[in-house]
Amino acid sequence: MINITCPVCINKETKSDSIVFKVVTDSNETYQIRKCQNCNHVYTYFTHDIDISAYYDEKDYTVKDTKESIFFKIQKLEYNLVLNKIKKLNPSSNTLLDFGSGKGLFLKFAREKGYAVKGVESSVPRARYAKDHFGLEINSDYYKQGMVFGEKFDVLTMFHVLEHIHLSENLLNNLITANLKLNGTLVIEVPNFNSWQSKWAGNRWLHLDVPRHISHFTPAILKKVIADSGCVVQRESYFSLHLGIVGMVQTIFSWFGYKGFLIADLKNKKSLGLLTGLLVVLPLATILESLASLCNQGGVVRCYAVKTVQP
Repeated sequence: MINITCPVCINKETKSDSIVFKVVTDSNETYQIRKCQNCNHVYTYFTHDIDISAYYDEKDYTVKDTKESIFFKIQKLEYNLVLNKIKKLNPSSNTLLDFGSGKGLFLKFAREKGYAVKGVESSVPRARYAKDHFGLEINSDYYKQGMVFGEKFDVLTMFHVLEHIHLSENLLNNLITANLKLNGTLVIEVPNFNSWQSKWAGNRWLHLDVPRHISHFTPAILKKVIADSGCVVQRESYFSLHLGIVGMVQTIFSWFGYKGFLIADLKNKKSLGLLTGLLVVLPLATILESLASLCNQGGVVRCYAVKTVQP
């Protein structure tokens, strides 16, 4: 896999796109973060061929049972708040499809709220975890077009998926057209490239996560992508209890020379120094991220939209 086109407007004339900065990974690979001269979308540019699947078998993408962890409890609290918002916006909604459903945590909590749920997850180990631990129905085929389960859903959700995928071949339009009912609710959450933590951390920002993240969305570009898919944004949110605050923690760490990947280090290393630093920085990170979200500058942007027309 290489990426030399803008993932949003599919512009191939990218040689003159401005370079925002470069990112050098632990394996000494260099990636350019570029801004598309055609649509202003920021994306990861690289010409060396990589096996992208290998990047999902390590670090924070390793499948682990976290049901007893503090992260699980935080995610449950946050996802329940999201589900309450969905129900408020779409009171008659009963069916829900989660695209990029991972280990199935959101689907589990949605089912507990009374939704009939199904998921799409191309990572076989993560899909298997969702099936074995939560009894969920998951489709593991790589999606290109068409109806996944032979029905349309009241709600379609995508949490931290869009930054991973190239929108060529009308992928998002195909997904929404074929799988979301007219007047159904679309929820998309991605990292916010316009956030304070992104600006302060630069090429050490947690959510750059190259090369897995090929897109780095601003709220304006995300809303345009949603509008081009036949949906109208109803609400926006810029606060995340887990990914937003963890991103701010790493940003603060980066000021003192930290070059690691915090999510992976918390899962796999948990050194005394790291945990001590986390406890010291966490209150400040929470305050800063809360202020940032109030200014629409939080580490993530989550849009709730309604499908009004067929794209």
